[in-house]
Amino acid sequence: MQKTINILLTTLALSSSLLFGKVLVTVNGHQITDSLIPPGYEQLDKTQYDKLIEKLIKREVIHAELLKSPLIKSTKFNEIFAKQKRLATEAYKQKTGKILSKEQIRAIKGDIALTVYQENQFKNTFISPNEIKDFYNNNPDKFNLPDAILIKNIVFQDKNEANSILATLKTSNNIKENFKNMERKYSGQVHGGWLTRDQAPANLFNKAYKYKKQRLINDVIATEHLYHIIYLIDKKPARLVSFEEAKQRIESLLKWSKIRDALVLKIENLYGQAETIY
Repeated sequence: MQKTINILLTTLALSSSLLFGKVLVTVNGHQITDSLIPPGYEQLDKTQYDKLIEKLIKREVIHAELLKSPLIKSTKFNEIFAKQKRLATEAYKQKTGKILSKEQIRAIKGDIALTVYQENQFKNTFISPNEIKDFYNNNPDKFNLPDAILIKNIVFQDKNEANSILATLKTSNNIKENFKNMERKYSGQVHGGWLTRDQAPANLFNKAYKYKKQRLINDVIATEHLYHIIYLIDKKPARLVSFEEAKQRIESLLKWSKIRDALVLKIENLYGQAETIY
């Protein structure tokens, strides 16, 4: 849910409309204004503009449906709404110097209602053991994990600089700690994370994978225009994820898929029945 709220806050913060913006469309008697979208929409071509209006209408019809439901009387909904309204109000005032309009507050309320609705649907959605097993058996590619390495990577454009830093690290009595110091010093040049063979240059992956965990790679790795100092944190060989390991994740995936499909259908039905005035 936090991702949804963050997107909404960003949209609101970018909007430079006054409290009562230009009406874009009226849906079932409710006016949608440009206070809900970032400035610059006037530059969209007709196709882009029409898609924007369709998205706003669909958002409105599901919001309106949920905002008249018992859901918004729940303790959970009201606790979340109170917190997010406060955060949005503070962020919007800091960005624009303005207060949120009633329409913007309603949009926040609608987005929270939609999130809580989906969470409630998740709890009440049933996936049978056979559905879970069939998904596992029919999608073997999703459970065959490739070789992978977990690295920290300090990147340089100058080969001599990279070689000099590596030489210093190799003579250290505590390579792990001194590598962390180098990470802080060159923080803007540090990358890392889990990588598979198809996500990293072949020479970098193959070299690092040969090492034991928690080791500094003893050569600078050259890729196109860049030079890498690598510390291997961890590695995992290719393997098949067992059904027991995967079944909980599969159940969650299938639940969200059912919820998404049902929600799309619900919104399309409401959209088809909506009275719109442009």
